[in-house]
Amino acid sequence: MLLAAGFMPTVLSLSALKSRALRKGVWFRLNPAARALVDAAILYLKRGGRVKSPALINALRAVAERIIAMTSPLRVLARAVGMAIARARGIEIDEERAVALGLQWINTPKRYKNFALIEP
Repeated sequence: MLLAAGFMPTVLSLSALKSRALRKGVWFRLNPAARALVDAAILYLKRGGRVKSPALINALRAVAERIIAMTSPLRVLARAVGMAIARARGIEIDEERAVALGLQWINTPKRYKNFALIEP
């Protein structure tokens, strides 16, 4: 989970999220329903509405997490994965070894991954 638990969709946050996705070229790789949800929420909030529904907030949070994951540099994601694997194994590693371990994990096909290594 890349976003904090207190995510509250606002016009500013959703507009910034959409512009980031457009700048990085991932907006059109998103699901059309997710794009429509973000666009509809931006229009609704611009007209003075408030998002109170927990289901809608969770759906917007999931879209925001997907956009952030798609626009984040690979090095950041690899470091996070490498640190998680090292923490699960009880190993102390530096940043470069975490990136290397994370890249190895990301590039390994799903059929060969042992998912028991991540969960403690």
